[in-house]
Amino acid sequence: MPAHVTVDRERKLVITVCSGTVTDEEFLEARKQVLADPTFDPCFDRLWDFSAVISEQVSEEAIARLVEKSPFVGDISRAVVVSMSPKALARIMEFVSQSRRLNRRIAVFPTRQSAEQWIESERSTRPP
Repeated sequence: MPAHVTVDRERKLVITVCSGTVTDEEFLEARKQVLADPTFDPCFDRLWDFSAVISEQVSEEAIARLVEKSPFVGDISRAVVVSMSPKALARIMEFVSQSRRLNRRIAVFPTRQSAEQWIESERSTRPP
């Protein structure tokens, strides 16, 4: 499956890893995985790892729906890891832009390590 979700309760982090060609269906299935996981907490930070994505076939409508109907709440950090084609990167930036319009903390990184470090540093700036 091109999208796989892990809820890491210890790290308070939801991680979605995508590979191959990602479509609307994979994104919607990943959302279902998150909601079906009994360990899911909507206050956990979010990390999407798209570093193994070769291409994408994701519609603007799916992006808008996923951003607007996010099950995540509160002042969480969202990190996106990308190392893909300029076209696919542009689509990711569309997602990021829509998230920022909703005043969400989100950033894009070239490696998963840098994304995880950013999430940790952002946590230290939040009120308890």
